Amino acid sequence: MMIFDYKNPTHIRILKEELKRAKRIMNESTFNVANVWDKMTEVERNEALYVAKVPEPDELIESKWDEIPDDIQNIIDLSDYEIASMDKIGSINIRGLEYGLTQHPEAKTFVNKFLKKVGRTSLKDITIKQSYILQPAFWSYVNSQKPQQQIQRDTQNDIQSGATEPSRDPFYKGGASWTGD
Repeated sequence: MMIFDYKNPTHIRILKEELKRAKRIMNESTFNVANVWDKMTEVERNEALYVAKVPEPDELIESKWDEIPDDIQNIIDLSDYEIASMDKIGSINIRGLEYGLTQHPEAKTFVNKFLKKVGRTSLKDITIKQSYILQPAFWSYVNSQKPQQQIQRDTQNDIQSGATEPSRDPFYKGGASWTGD
């Protein structure tokens, strides 16, 4: 009798579930609170301590995570400050932003302003929460810039090709007309 039959669909399904579970556990184990605390800015540390209602948070802002008493560590929630590159969806957001920057280098100033505002130096340093804010804002910015650039390019192409001005009729569909049933 075989313990695992690679032709049995039930065994394959169970193996896939176990592999997914193992990957999730491995990803959770990479979440290191000390690393998150070290990458946090002083403002973020102060905010986390304030939310946890820690008495005298100014004394703990400069300290390392291991120097903070255990009872206070249990109160502090650092999940909002987890670095996006350490999370699956956060890293997807970062890759999307990096791809967007390669396609639209003019948006680099927008990203740099955001990074300066949140006190980070690169996309790899932003938190998951910040990646969720930056991702849609970046694409909104790119899409808001696109029509202006497209109009300029189209105008240049029309001038070079000698094309006539397009119809101003809002219902004009580019020459196609519906004749009815």
